[in-house]
Amino acid sequence: MKKLKVLLLVMLIFAINIVDFKSEVSAKTIAELREELRKMEEEEEQNNSNIAKTEAEIESIKNKVSANYATIDQITKDIIKKDEEIVSLEEDIKEKDETTKKLMSSLQATNGNSFYIEYLFGADSITDFIYRYSITEQITTYNERLIVEMNEMIEEANQKKIELKEKQQELNKQQEELSAQITELTNSNVKLYELGTTIEDEIKNAKQVIQMYVDAGCGEHEDIKVCANKLLPSDTKFWRPFDTGYVTSEYGYRNAIYVGDKLISSAGIHEGIDISNGLGTKNPIYSVANGKVAAIWYDRWGGNQITIHHKINGKSYSSSYAHMSKITVSKGDIVTKDTIIGYMGATGSATGYHLHLAISTGLRFTEYSGYSAYVARTVNPRNLINFPSRGSWSDRVHYYK
Repeated sequence: MKKLKVLLLVMLIFAINIVDFKSEVSAKTIAELREELRKMEEEEEQNNSNIAKTEAEIESIKNKVSANYATIDQITKDIIKKDEEIVSLEEDIKEKDETTKKLMSSLQATNGNSFYIEYLFGADSITDFIYRYSITEQITTYNERLIVEMNEMIEEANQKKIELKEKQQELNKQQEELSAQITELTNSNVKLYELGTTIEDEIKNAKQVIQMYVDAGCGEHEDIKVCANKLLPSDTKFWRPFDTGYVTSEYGYRNAIYVGDKLISSAGIHEGIDISNGLGTKNPIYSVANGKVAAIWYDRWGGNQITIHHKINGKSYSSSYAHMSKITVSKGDIVTKDTIIGYMGATGSATGYHLHLAISTGLRFTEYSGYSAYVARTVNPRNLINFPSRGSWSDRVHYYK
C-alpha cells in the first residue's frame, strides 16, 4: 500500500510537471501575473468564508454541548431525587407495617396465635361482633392498600430512574458524537488556516516580486522571464551553502514527523534537503549561486525564509532557504555565491538547528505561484549541487565523486 501511495504521488508530480512545462511555453507578462494574483485573492476570500462557516458550525455544536451538559446535570439531580423518594417510601412502608402490628397487638386479648378468632368470638353481642370484625377488616384492608400503593410508587420511581438513566446514556453518547464533530471541524479549520496562510504568503510574495521587476524596468506586457533574466547576474554552477556540514534529510517522499503529539511535518514530498552541523545559530548561510533576493517572509512551518532568483548557464532557477535564525539581506539585493544571506536556525516547525534548502526551476513567485506549482518544479538539490554521498564536507568547493 505504501509503495502504491508513493507511486501515485510520483505520477501526480509528473503530471503536474507536464502541465507546468506546457504553461511555461507560453510567455507570461506582468499583466497576466496580476490576473493570476486576482484569482488567488478570490481563492483567499473563499477560504476565509469557509473558515467563518466552519467556526459558526463549531460554535453551534458547542452550544448544543452546553445545553446537553445542563440537561445531564438536571437528570442526575432527578435520579438522586428519585433515589431519595424510594428510600423514603421504603421507610414509610416499614413504619406503617410496624404501626399496623402495634394496632393489632393493642387489640389482642391474648398472647396466642389465634388472635382474630379469640378477638372476634370474644364479642358480647352480634353488634359487638360486627364492630370487631369491621375494625379488623379495616385495619387489614388499610394495611394492604397502603403497602400496595407504596410499592406501586416505588415501582414507578424505579421505572422513572431507568428512563432517566437511558436518557443520560443517550445524551452522553450524543456528547461524544458532538465532541468528535468539534474535533473534525477544528482539524478542518486548522487546514483552512494553513491554506490561508500559504495563499496569503504566496500573494504577498508574488506582489513584492512583481513590483521588484516593475521597479527594475520590466514593462506591463513584456515577457517577465525574458526581462527578469536580463536583470539577473549570471552564473555557471551551484555551490554548497555551508562551509562545513552534512545532509540530515533527503529530497523525496517522507513520513510524517512528530515530536510527542505535535506534528512537525506532514507526510508527503520533502521538496528539498535538510543540512546541518554543530554550529547552530553561529553557522553562516551562503547563497548557492549569484542571484537576486526575490522574497523574504515568515510562516509557522518554514520560519524565516528567503527565495533567490538565479540564472545558471542561461536557465532560470529559484533557491529557497527555511528555518533561518537571522536574515542579513533585503529583498531586491544582488548576491553572489560568497554573500552571507543569514544564519542557520530552528524557526517555524523544526526539530533542531538546520537549513531546509530547496531548488526549483523557473522564477518562483514570478513565473508561477502556489505551493503545488512550486513543489512540482522542485528538483533534488543533489542533482545540481555537489554534496558528498555520505558523511560531511569541510569546505564549499571540494568536489566529491
